[in-house]
Amino acid sequence: MTKEVSTKSIALKLDNISKTFGSVKANQNICIEVEKGTIHGIIGENGAGKSTLMNIIYAFYEADEGDIYIQEKLVKAKNSLEVIEHGVGMVHQHFMQIQNFTVLENVILGATNALTTKSTLSHARDVLKGLSDSYGLHVDPDALIEDLPVGARQRVEILKALYRKAQILILDEPTGVLTPQEADQLFKILEALRNEGVTTILITHKLREIMAITDNVSVMHHGKMVAHRKTNETNVAELAELMVGRKVRLELDKKVAEPGDVLLKVENLSVFDDLGVERLKSVSFEIRQGEVVGIAGVSGNGQTELLEVIAGMMKVNKGSVSVMGKTIDANNA
Repeated sequence: MTKEVSTKSIALKLDNISKTFGSVKANQNICIEVEKGTIHGIIGENGAGKSTLMNIIYAFYEADEGDIYIQEKLVKAKNSLEVIEHGVGMVHQHFMQIQNFTVLENVILGATNALTTKSTLSHARDVLKGLSDSYGLHVDPDALIEDLPVGARQRVEILKALYRKAQILILDEPTGVLTPQEADQLFKILEALRNEGVTTILITHKLREIMAITDNVSVMHHGKMVAHRKTNETNVAELAELMVGRKVRLELDKKVAEPGDVLLKVENLSVFDDLGVERLKSVSFEIRQGEVVGIAGVSGNGQTELLEVIAGMMKVNKGSVSVMGKTIDANNA
């Protein structure tokens, strides 16, 4: 009987990775193999240990036990610069950018030990244009980061990794700050990267995105890796059950709401921050007893300021907030 030999190439392998913070076992004997040129999803509930595991790979944390193999070579990196040299790039959920620098300046920052010269900038600009054209990562290199929408800022982070010749790209909850249209654009970029042999590790808890874009998926639960699946051989229901450790109802029976009296009323609310920037612009809505009201929006569109005003943590400049009959406005804030 002939033994079947695997011909798949492994871009990243984790062997019994463990990490403890005090009494909390964040990662317990994690084992995973990520095939080269694939999009590999890692899913789990908040607190399952996903981000901790990625931070160990990127050498932000040091594992208590276990080994990391990159491109089938054992790597004992002491810091992130050494990981980058092995071809690994990471796009964090909260972008690592200097707001008043241009795109070009952010991309080359830390990428060279030499003094920045006109020739360095010219070369970097040519490289960025090539990367942008190849993968659809179009961003104006001379634009200030603070003037860019969230989706463009994320493309800058991907460009930073590719500029450093990353062949393994880790994305931590990348769609959490994106609109649906920006998420679709991101997926097109990931497909283009996969076609060029770049390996992507996608950290998320959004199962429909996992089913739409990944080739393989691994599931974490309470710090342990509990399952590995080929994406085309699983489904949302199975992955949800593996994530939470029990069967999950994906559809809920809801009674028709019977709202009562108005408990919270916001009228023409406007708020300015310490720099004089208007964060809320004539916002009006009301919430009645017995209602559940959702407030949606991409990160940075005023949700935080709205909650802080309602909680009395931020001053009202125009309009008013009424909570159970008590009104707060510019005169009594």
